[in-house]
Amino acid sequence: MRIAIFGGKGGGEIAAHSFARLAEAWPGAALAGYLNDQLAPGTALLGGTVLGAFSTWTELPHDVRFLAPLHKAKEMPERHARVRGLGLPDERWATLIDPAAIVAPTASIGAGSVLGPLVVVGPSCVLGHHVACWAAAQVGHDVTVGDFVFLGRGSIVSGYCSIASGAYLGSGAVVRERCRVGEYAVVGAGAVVIADVPDGAIVAGNPARVIGEG
Repeated sequence: MRIAIFGGKGGGEIAAHSFARLAEAWPGAALAGYLNDQLAPGTALLGGTVLGAFSTWTELPHDVRFLAPLHKAKEMPERHARVRGLGLPDERWATLIDPAAIVAPTASIGAGSVLGPLVVVGPSCVLGHHVACWAAAQVGHDVTVGDFVFLGRGSIVSGYCSIASGAYLGSGAVVRERCRVGEYAVVGAGAVVIADVPDGAIVAGNPARVIGEG
C-alpha cells in the first residue's frame, strides 16, 4: 500500500512519522508523497515530495490511499468541510495505527483516522472517520467519538463519554466519565471537563468553564 498525505508540517508530520514506523514492519508499504496547496510539486517535504495540490488526488493511481490530518483549533468546521469536499470514496482513505498504540479488539476505528504512538483506545469504543489521536491520548471504554475529532497529546477521555463531530481537545485535556463534548467545541490544553460542553463552545480551566465560542 502507498499513502499520500494531505497537508504538511504539523498533522502531516505526525502521520508520516507513524507511517514510517509502521512501514518497517509492513513490507510493501511506502509514502507516495504529499498533496499541498501552498508548495510547488516536487518540493521536498518530511521525507517525501509534494505531488501536487489537493485537487490532484484524482490523478494518483488507484492503489494509493490517503490521510488528511488537517485538524486545527478554531478552524475545525472549515477544515472538516474541506475534507468532505474532496470527494474521496471511503475505500480510498487509509487508517493508520502506530505500532506502539493499543486498541482493544472490540473498538472500531473509522476510515482516515490516525492514532499516534502510545495511544490507548479501550473496549467497545467507536471512533468515526478522520479522527486524530496524538501521542499518549487515552480513550476509555464505551466512548463514542464523532468524525474529524482531534485528541491532543496526553488527553484523556473517560468511560461512557461522547465526543461529537469536529470537537478539539488540547494537550493534556481530561474529560470526566459520561460527559459530552459538543460539535466543534474546543477544550483548552490541560482543561478538566466535569460537565457537558455545549456545541461550538470554547472551554478552559479546572474545572473547565466556557470562555468563548468557536
